[in-house]
Amino acid sequence: MIKAFAITDKGIEKTALLELDELIKSKGTSDECVALFECKDYDELMKFCYLSQSIQRAMVLLASFDFATEQDLLSKSRAALKTIKLQEWLSKGSSFKVNCERRGEHKFGSQGIEQEIGEQVLKEAKQQLGFTPDVSMENPDTIFYVFINNNKAYIGIDFVGRDLSKRKYRIFSAPGIINANLAYALARMSNYSRKEKTVELFCKAGVICIEAALYASGKSVNHYSKDFAFKKLKPLIKKDWDAFFKDIDAKAKEDKLDILGLDPLLRNVEASKRNAKLAGIDKLINFSRMDTEWLDTKIDKASVGSIVSKVPCPSKHAKEPDVRKLYKELFYQADFIMKKGGRITLLGENLALLKSMIIPGFKLKKEEEIWAGKQRYEAVIIEKL
Repeated sequence: MIKAFAITDKGIEKTALLELDELIKSKGTSDECVALFECKDYDELMKFCYLSQSIQRAMVLLASFDFATEQDLLSKSRAALKTIKLQEWLSKGSSFKVNCERRGEHKFGSQGIEQEIGEQVLKEAKQQLGFTPDVSMENPDTIFYVFINNNKAYIGIDFVGRDLSKRKYRIFSAPGIINANLAYALARMSNYSRKEKTVELFCKAGVICIEAALYASGKSVNHYSKDFAFKKLKPLIKKDWDAFFKDIDAKAKEDKLDILGLDPLLRNVEASKRNAKLAGIDKLINFSRMDTEWLDTKIDKASVGSIVSKVPCPSKHAKEPDVRKLYKELFYQADFIMKKGGRITLLGENLALLKSMIIPGFKLKKEEEIWAGKQRYEAVIIEKL
């Protein structure tokens, strides 16, 4: 078995564990911002990298440990490198680099850690292998990745080589849109099912709809961007990549989904349609310009199983009376269009006002705290009784 880990935003770890179970039948565990798991082989890890919608990176786990100071971190990384069989990853004429990502407050910088551990790799390679590998910052064959979250460090071999949360389809934007991993997590929190009609209000650039459709169809978010670091790794350099990706892509479904993205602004609807086309799922979902107050005239009574949306919150850009009016209309319309047992899953920076306005016939079932980088969000799930 191969030990591995994936990096996520805070609050999305459970979604990553759900994906691990669904995609490669792996029962993982989680730390803050990390999902830890095992794979039977490299193919499983690469499949997870290719299909996952919740993670930023995934890699083979070489070592993990707690540390107190910078010197403690470097001392423990040095000890860890001595236990790693570098011949599995480095060969004569190959190149490498060290990347360090930090979250939390530290008295040291990422660049210094990269340099120090890079020197450790060079020294250990000389002792273990009898040669010194090349260092390439632009196009390395192997990336040693150091992920530091507060006082915990993880060292691994990066199988991705880029931030997977940055989707290639997100060309057309709109103010206030959320990142794709967060949009996907929100869709999964709603218990989205392809059997139910799902509506996204204030769809902006359509990211929640697109992520839900990609999940339901089984089409990879990386279908049009198969550039992965694992293609250059020593154990995998001779693999037939066309056959590997073709086998996974062949399992995707192209049937129409009952997903509807709505927005009061035509420019947002057009942006959503264009992004959906770039993602390759524009024929699976629908987008339409519509104000919330018109839902009951366009959508059948008790026909919707799920409403998912990022909603405005009172701020200097949105006056409380206006937001209060919007929330009132949202619940009024939801009462008409939603099935009994249907779920409203909403995301916002501060949902205190919304929670205070939940009307009879609906019940707050769950609250979550989710982060996108340093931005904190609240998510709530409200069920129709």
